[in-house]
Amino acid sequence: MSTSIGPKLSFSSFKGDSSIDYAALQKKLSPFQIDKLTFFFRAFFDMDQNGVLDASDFKLLNERLRKIAGWESTASEAHAMEDNNSVFLECLLDQVKAEQGLYREGLENRSWEEALRPSKTLVDNVTLNQWLNMWAKLCNSATGMSDFPIWVQLIPQVMFAAQCNKKGIITKDCLRHFYENFAGVKNDNLDSLVDGGYDTMTASGDYELDLDNYCLLFANFLLGKTIYGPGKFIFGCFDNSDLSKKYQIIFEE
Repeated sequence: MSTSIGPKLSFSSFKGDSSIDYAALQKKLSPFQIDKLTFFFRAFFDMDQNGVLDASDFKLLNERLRKIAGWESTASEAHAMEDNNSVFLECLLDQVKAEQGLYREGLENRSWEEALRPSKTLVDNVTLNQWLNMWAKLCNSATGMSDFPIWVQLIPQVMFAAQCNKKGIITKDCLRHFYENFAGVKNDNLDSLVDGGYDTMTASGDYELDLDNYCLLFANFLLGKTIYGPGKFIFGCFDNSDLSKKYQIIFEE
């Protein structure tokens, strides 16, 4: 993964993939959601940058998160992370298989012999197009983290565990460490970004950034349609102009 991810990504930088039907996606996801979910695919999961998610990516992801967390390879926390990520990948692949099955035509006309024949359809990776369409369906029917499948709820648990301190809290220093060493945020405004992001996520220190609150932030990361939401600061590398500009009224046509 490149370590030059800037602090201000834009939807236009991702919209060049001709295999993605962005017009259809925007019926269920806002441009900013597509921006975030594309980043999540490419910069968080697709560790070898080959355009698909598979088991090899998760091996690299586990190792990267383990090093950021400072865990030994034999630590129970590292094993728990590997188990959670393994379950997530398995369920992610099952989700893709299910969606392919739902749209496969002619199944009702198969003979018994054809129905009992082992399937030749092997799904061992997930493309960006499949990823975005999956989230379009999941986000369309969700209002909070509890509305997502259990396997989706594993993601913020893994991310939180890799960042929190021994007291089970993400501090400002923890956040800075993650911004620098995973999201690759390296610029002159890092300190102000950490301050602004941490204040936004904790309501200026009124709340601790524990697991429960982090899961709420992650839900906002998935569901937030505009830049005006605290969830985008779990990575800190999206449009953060709201830290220095007044709230812009959005008029819907």
